[in-house]
This record gives sequence, structure tokens and C-alpha cells, in this order.
Amino acid sequence: MQRTAVVILLLSLFLSVATPAPVQAREGIRVIYESASYIFAQKMVFEVAIEGELREANLFYQIEGETGQHYHRATINDGTATEVIFLRPGEIPPAAEITYFWRLEDVNGYLLRTEERSFLYLDQQLPWQSQERGDTTIFWYGKDRQFADTVLTHLDRSFTHIKNRLGLTQKEPIKVVIYQSSREMQRALPQQWGGQPVITLGVAFNHRTLVLFLDWGWERTLTHELTHLLTFQLMGEPYDYLPFWLCEGLATYTEGRSRGPITEPLRLSYLSSKPTKPELVGPAYAQAQSIVTFLVEEHGGKEKVNRLLTTLAEGATVDDASLTVYGFDRRGLERKWRDWLGYPLPEEETSIGIEVAAIGELIELVIALLLVLIVLPIWRLKR
Repeated sequence: MQRTAVVILLLSLFLSVATPAPVQAREGIRVIYESASYIFAQKMVFEVAIEGELREANLFYQIEGETGQHYHRATINDGTATEVIFLRPGEIPPAAEITYFWRLEDVNGYLLRTEERSFLYLDQQLPWQSQERGDTTIFWYGKDRQFADTVLTHLDRSFTHIKNRLGLTQKEPIKVVIYQSSREMQRALPQQWGGQPVITLGVAFNHRTLVLFLDWGWERTLTHELTHLLTFQLMGEPYDYLPFWLCEGLATYTEGRSRGPITEPLRLSYLSSKPTKPELVGPAYAQAQSIVTFLVEEHGGKEKVNRLLTTLAEGATVDDASLTVYGFDRRGLERKWRDWLGYPLPEEETSIGIEVAAIGELIELVIALLLVLIVLPIWRLKR
């Protein structure tokens, strides 16, 4: 027993030498202050302070609806780090939740990742209220709770209507932000979209947030923008690459009203993006609606539209996806759609594909003959 006690004593003495003595001063980083604030559509300010002195402070934040994370190296003053992020109108969707944390290193080499915190990004100038129903939340002001119930009831009808017409369903939570006027909504929108001034009744920011104001037809706008969100939720990021005629055609198809008669159809290639000429915007939306109406009502209904979107989401081009689902590419679609409207393409344009192919074969033949005429004499001379 004595020998065992001596061994234990010697072992304990060894460990006390081999193991570093505990530091008597503070170990690690102790945060004493942390804050986040913002001025809507102008800037966000993040600040953190510790006991002691900082060597480095990195801010990480994520905006709801985005997949990536933002990173900023903050300005340090002794034990305080501050990061000011200037914003443009529309850069962050209203009602987005912003989640952030810090990665800190002090002058002693200690590291710390702070706990995640979050805040809701809404225009502080307005007295917002909110109400949830399932996976949908609406934000509004200037109206009573009965108005919120009216909006939620219309949303339920819109979800059902879009599902019946296009087969699109909600897959993620959705936020609807309702302004009382266009002027107040402008603070939440980009000044330009695609190089053009933004003049709109509503906007789908991403796959989670739509914004509109209470004009006389707000119910139709709500259904239109909701269609954009549900299409985005089905497709993911490839949604951003949909041609104008398909993206806006789907949304206008669910509105429940015709966008007007079509008298001079624009070429489908012109409808790949939103027209830049103001006088062509209205006709372009009407024709996009007409094209999707043609696909749904004449070529397989909502099931084929869903297959088309799913195939595009998998990375197929518009031509390949259309060939896979419908058996014709964009040129075939344009020809069939215009025939359906009663405005067939001129004969020379319908045969242009064949003519181009024939010209290509002729060029190949001429090149081959020229090679024979040039190479053969040279070969004979060398002999």
C-alpha cells in the first residue's frame, strides 16, 4: 500500500509538471456588448465589444431567401469592432430576417464565434402589423385585423387557383408585404431592374417574399406575384434564366383576365427578355399570356407545363426541354402558336430552317471541291 501511494504521489508530481499550469488571468474572449441596427434602405450598423483588445473581427450575415453568406472585416478600435453596411433601395427584401454572427480574435490569440442573432428588416417609418396562417405571413399597416383576414382568405383562393391551373404548390414559407401606396412602396424597391426604371404594382423578390400596394386590382397582382414565387420554389435558381414569355406568361395566365387582343404578334426571339420600348411592354405581356394559354389548353395541360419547368430546372435548354416535353422547339412553338392565333409566319420564314441547312450542305460541298482542285494539282507536281 505504501509503494502504491508513492507511485501515485510521483505520478501526480509528473502530471503537475507536464500539464501547463492554469492561467490565472481571464481565459478566452468575453463579449460585453453586441448590437445591430439599421435605417431602412440606407444602412445597417453592427457592433461588438469585448473585455480586452481585439486583433481581428469578421462579421458574417445572411439574408432570408438567399443561399450565400455575406462577409465583412470590421473596423477595430481597441476592444470594439464596428461594421457599417450601406444599402440601396431594394437590396434587401422587406420583412426579410437577417441572421448574423461574429468571428473574433483578441491580441492574446483567443478565438470566439458568437451566437447567431437575427432581426426583421422592415421600414421603421410605418406601423407594421403581422399575422400568420400556416406557412404564410402577411405584413401590413393602416388597416384593421379584418383586412388581414381578407388578404389571407384571398391567398388561400390564389393557392388553389394556381394549383388548378398550373399544378404549382407552396413548398416553403412565404411572406407578403402590403403597402398602402406606391410612393411608400418605392422605398422598398430597386430604382432600376434590368437597366429599366421600376414601375410596378408588385414585385416577387425571391422565392419567399412578395411586395405589393393596395391599388384597385391588388387581388390580381397578388395572384400574379404568388405565381412567380411558386414557380421559383419549384425550380430553384434556374428560375432566374426563364425567358420572359414563359416567366411572365405563367404569371399572367393565372390572373383570371385577358391581357387584350393580339393583332401584331412579336417574334418569339424578341420575347426572350422584357422589351425596352415602353409601347411594347403591354403587347409583350399579352403575348406571353397567350403563349402559355396555348401550351396549357392545346398541348397537355398543367402536367406538361410542370414537366417543362422541372426539365428546365434540371439544366436543359429551352429548346431541349420543349422538344422533350412537347416534341417541338421554340421555332416549332412559334409556328404552331401563330397558326393557332390566325397569324401564320410567312412561308419563307417557316422554311428558313430547311434553307439554312441546305445552304450549309452546299457550302461544305463547295469547300470540298475547292480542296480537291487545289490539293490535286499540287500532289501531281510533287509526283
